[in-house]
Amino acid sequence: MLKKTTVAIAFASLFCMNAASAVSLHEADNGDYIRLFGEVGVGGHFGTNADYNHDEFYDTKGYVDDSFATLGVKGQNKNYIYRLELDYQRRNWLGGDGEFELAIDKMYVGYVFDDNHWIELGLTDTAFDEYDHFGDFTFNKSVETGEAGDQENTVKYEAKFDHLVYGVSYSYEGKHKNGSPQGDIVNAYLGWKSDFVSVVAGVETRGGSEGQSKYGEQQLVGLGMRVNVTSDLAFGFNGFLEDEDLSTRKSGDVHLAYETFRNYGLTLSGKYDLNESWEIIASANHEEYEGWDVESPNFDYTELPAEYGKERRWASLGFNYRPARDIVLSVEGRVGEAPEAAYAYVRMYF
Repeated sequence: MLKKTTVAIAFASLFCMNAASAVSLHEADNGDYIRLFGEVGVGGHFGTNADYNHDEFYDTKGYVDDSFATLGVKGQNKNYIYRLELDYQRRNWLGGDGEFELAIDKMYVGYVFDDNHWIELGLTDTAFDEYDHFGDFTFNKSVETGEAGDQENTVKYEAKFDHLVYGVSYSYEGKHKNGSPQGDIVNAYLGWKSDFVSVVAGVETRGGSEGQSKYGEQQLVGLGMRVNVTSDLAFGFNGFLEDEDLSTRKSGDVHLAYETFRNYGLTLSGKYDLNESWEIIASANHEEYEGWDVESPNFDYTELPAEYGKERRWASLGFNYRPARDIVLSVEGRVGEAPEAAYAYVRMYF
């Protein structure tokens, strides 16, 4: 997710829309529409662990609030589509300060060629971002793939059929979520979906910042799979493999001596529907980053070594309770080398 610009005036203007037409602001017989959407969620992370909080949170303490809200408007006029989405979120990422910020999450226009093909232009999520956790059933998502997320200056083409899905995107002068330059980013996915087995594979490559930041070139491959054993029981697999160039030396404001670090992660997850309201979800996770390894020639000795060395493993067990279609209460506990002991959240959508 890209770190974005604060837009309090724009956010307030959306709230000033007619509350009586909160969901559908306009519907036409020819398919044109204007819709207001959003969500409000309160919750956070419990028992964040300093030993395993390598990249997860801005701080380690008993409770890290992760409350979140989204408000947006989307529409279609003839074949043209648009979307403006605003987030109110905590700056909980490493290097943040934990405070709330109001930010543009998406702002794009697009064109629908037919029922199966469309494009988007502007600030939107890169192609693989839509499926990077396809095989992860956990509410809080487990192993992060490291893909680019939302990016400005993006053009994205996607297609969706009964079973086949694919897409590709290009982002000019992409940025890390902390705002650091990463260079141009190319991103794509290809998937096949069926009632029993669904698989989506994605790739990403970036050009690097050419000395402007510590982020150099990168190549990423990801895979997500879902298997619906019965109507109530499903299993998922999610994994990624990444070669990322990072600067190991700096001269003034110029980053030098880029070295390639290999990273990978795996998630096995399962979901069982007790009934229409209750889901039980479990996962087992493994991730390994070369930069964590004190025996690696690329280890950065300016950082304290992680307690777990170059890899970590953990498992989770939790449940989702849906008292209504647009309300979910989620609680998840984690054991092993996890960055947190538990996660709890209440989220309402409209």
